[in-house]
Amino acid sequence: MTNFEVGYTPTNLRLAIAALGVTQLKAAEMCGVKERTLRQWLNEDLESRNHADMPHKKWKEFYALLATANVV
Repeated sequence: MTNFEVGYTPTNLRLAIAALGVTQLKAAEMCGVKERTLRQWLNEDLESRNHADMPHKKWKEFYALLATANVV
């Protein structure tokens, strides 16, 4: 993946979803959350009330999916 930084960032999550070739809805299902929650994790405006950081545990789980799919 190009422009991939270490750890969770909204950009990394967006790149990971694109690399997997899934929709945001499918990615949310893979994470066990609602699509709205995923969109909050993707929001890069840290001052927005619509932004939320992805919990580290969820990032590790999603990253493991990337590894299984040979994306990382």
